[in-house]
Amino acid sequence: MSKASRIHCLIRFDSRERVEDFCYKGKLYMNTLKFFNELEAKDILRGDKSEGLAESHPSEKCHFFIKEDTRWLEINGLTGQVRFGDSRDKDINIFCLYAVTEKNEDSLVDEGALRLGDYAAIILEGDEFLTRVKKAFEERQWAYCHDLVDYIDKNTYSGPMGPFRKYSDREFQSEFRIASKTNQQKAIDNFYIGDIRDITRLCDSKTIRNLLKIVK
Repeated sequence: MSKASRIHCLIRFDSRERVEDFCYKGKLYMNTLKFFNELEAKDILRGDKSEGLAESHPSEKCHFFIKEDTRWLEINGLTGQVRFGDSRDKDINIFCLYAVTEKNEDSLVDEGALRLGDYAAIILEGDEFLTRVKKAFEERQWAYCHDLVDYIDKNTYSGPMGPFRKYSDREFQSEFRIASKTNQQKAIDNFYIGDIRDITRLCDSKTIRNLLKIVK
């Protein structure tokens, strides 16, 4: 397990248009896990075919049997990961932010994350941002949750996955996710928390490292 215990700040990377919509209107564009699951071939930075997994197990920890008459015979020769999905979970809508945490404070922002968009919004007051998120979800009467994504080693990890666990090859994303089971089965394009320019700062992605520092 590699989830950090402390978040220094949250950042939204995207196109300039979407980042400005996020700041000026508080627009949270939330796509489905299914969308990211099917996106991998087109966008290797955001796409992830493991999205929506319910469980993941190394094959050496799983034993499969077939019944023959009254006996159970073990099936051998399995390699890699044994993955179990739940099609219902793929319709969960998520909004993703980059988290600067104790795990990446030396570099602040990973090079891979800088390619997620040419513009960025730095959230200056995380607690206030989440307060406004909570209010907007309550007004819609949608259940939701938020957390850092836990990046796991697929060769050793055995257990549940869900929207807050991903394989470690995506660790550069350092995601903080807001997830909701909206039952819309499509992207949510009309969810707003209101103008948040008072708690954000806009910048070009390529300059963001010059604007942040951690003092210990």
